[in-house]
Amino acid sequence: MLTSSLSPVASASSASSILSSTWSTNPTVIGSSWMFSSIVFSTYFTTEFLKYDVQETTDFSASTRKQLSILPRTVVSPKSTIATTTTTNNNNTKNIPRRNKEGCGKVLTSFLYNMSRPQLLTLYRFSGSLLLGIFLHTDFMNWNKRLAHTVSYMQDFSLPAIFLFTANYCNSIALDRIGISLAYTSKCLIPLITVVFTLFADGIVALPPNLALLMLVPIATGVALASWKSPTFETYGFFAAIASSTAQAALNVSSKRALIKTGISGLEAQRSMAAVAFLLAIGMSVQSFISGGGGMAKNRRHGGKSFKRKDDEGEKKYPPLGATRRSLPPLGLSMAAAASYHFEYVLSFLFLKLVQPIGYGTCDAIRRLGIIMAGRVFFGGEPFSLLNYAGIGMALLGAMGYSLVSSSGARG
Repeated sequence: MLTSSLSPVASASSASSILSSTWSTNPTVIGSSWMFSSIVFSTYFTTEFLKYDVQETTDFSASTRKQLSILPRTVVSPKSTIATTTTTNNNNTKNIPRRNKEGCGKVLTSFLYNMSRPQLLTLYRFSGSLLLGIFLHTDFMNWNKRLAHTVSYMQDFSLPAIFLFTANYCNSIALDRIGISLAYTSKCLIPLITVVFTLFADGIVALPPNLALLMLVPIATGVALASWKSPTFETYGFFAAIASSTAQAALNVSSKRALIKTGISGLEAQRSMAAVAFLLAIGMSVQSFISGGGGMAKNRRHGGKSFKRKDDEGEKKYPPLGATRRSLPPLGLSMAAAASYHFEYVLSFLFLKLVQPIGYGTCDAIRRLGIIMAGRVFFGGEPFSLLNYAGIGMALLGAMGYSLVSSSGARG
């Protein structure tokens, strides 16, 4: 199975060895590692996480179902049928419900089940990236200093972190709804949106050369053609992709300013932004849990209507009889999705430091094409029309042309 061959442990160890050796200054090795990790590991594990669709039943036992269907609303709920255990101490013996002992675990499980899959991926990504950034280091014993350093710069990178969070969350929604090809073709709009932000922030003098601006035309046209009657097009998912591209463009502008202001490295900035984004993910998760009533509605797929029964604790709402829900992705897949995201970003920062923007932009355009092709190989999908393929190619070539021309430094 592909999951076992693309091991997150292997990915983590290989990236760690790169970072701790002289190869970390070799742009060929770092660039190839970045593109390979993004095209293969991130593409596979991210999509597999979002599409993981093993069903599990939320049904009660047959006898309990029969009780619930024939007894009046004042019957005891399924929760009160849970067996009790007897605990003895020096003074007396008390019957303690087992659910009290397992309360924390049930709350956490309900918390995770109540999140949509893009929300869950966002939470796992930033929590995993933060932990790996702090603890996966050759100087492991000084993790507390790295943590303190990370916290000290969280305020400086709070705005870029908001954009980072938005870009990742909306991208997860887009991947889940419109698929890899259309989501990553839409990312070609990032240069166009960056130009708009730059114009408003720094004025016309900060714009790239005129020829680079002309490259925005095939980008916009290509995205439109790629979306035209595409079998995977969906309005909500497409606008999520546009929102992700917009947030990414804002991240590019704001993070550059924050880096200049603080003078810290890109890797250190990534840790601080991941810390802020992790807090935002926690807040989003809590809000989702509260608005969902602490239930599991986001992952429930089918079944009858939910129902209410009264017990000694008052009226309770239970899942529909015969309902099923999406099981949480397994631990290995969750760790792989978080690790692949972290090492993609680490290698990206290292590569950006070693090469000129022209080289980075060219590799980034090739990387997007590789992601689209890898997605087809791994997961297949509905066939695109020739017009859709032409749009994808036009958008990718436009993005590469923009990178080449804007980095030349010559104004037309």
